[in-house]
Amino acid sequence: MNQSKSDGGELLPLRRMAARLGVPSKWLREQAEIGAVPSLKAGNRFLFVPSVVRAVVSSMAGDQPANPSGSSPQGGAA
Repeated sequence: MNQSKSDGGELLPLRRMAARLGVPSKWLREQAEIGAVPSLKAGNRFLFVPSVVRAVVSSMAGDQPANPSGSSPQGGAA
C-alpha cells in the first residue's frame, strides 16, 4: 500500500489510528463495525483516513459531553 504524507491520501490501520487519536483500539474497532466511524475493510483489517476519522470523533465528543454507558472515545483501556 502506498501511503502519501498528505493526510488526505493516507490510510492507517486500526492500531495506528487509535494511537493517533489517543483512544482504545477496541473502541475504534467497535465504532467502525457499527458504522459510526468511517473505515475501509480489507479482509479482516480496518483502514482509516485520519482527517475524516478525526472530524467524526471530534464531532462525537462534542455531541456527547458525558456518556455513562462508557461508549465515549476516551472510555476504557487500550
